[in-house]
Amino acid sequence: MLQFVITARLESDRSPSLRGSPAPVVSAIQEFYGSMVEDAIARAEIPDDTDPAAVVNMLLAMFLGMGFYAGFIVDSNNMPVIAKQLHQLMTHGLLHLPKASAPPTITPPVPVAVPVDDFVSTWPGLTG
Repeated sequence: MLQFVITARLESDRSPSLRGSPAPVVSAIQEFYGSMVEDAIARAEIPDDTDPAAVVNMLLAMFLGMGFYAGFIVDSNNMPVIAKQLHQLMTHGLLHLPKASAPPTITPPVPVAVPVDDFVSTWPGLTG
């Protein structure tokens, strides 16, 4: 079934007569994701200023990408491991940190309060 969904989506872009409207199966998936996103916004699980169409497109891209990978690329059946990682990503973010640890921070390479003149002496070509 998954290969059919992916093939239908690819065919809808490849064939000039089908271009412009997604396959009915893909439309149904988009509508399902759309209702999920709207419900999540209504329940305040997703911020109300979220662009629902962008989230639906992201979810559809992930679904189609996973489906394409599972149906046409992967040789061994490691999809349960990949699905578990995707679940981790969707429920906890990309990086799972222990609850006791602080969130990762990004330290700028140069302190914010460094005067511009200090940069000019370090990189004289900066000002022309």
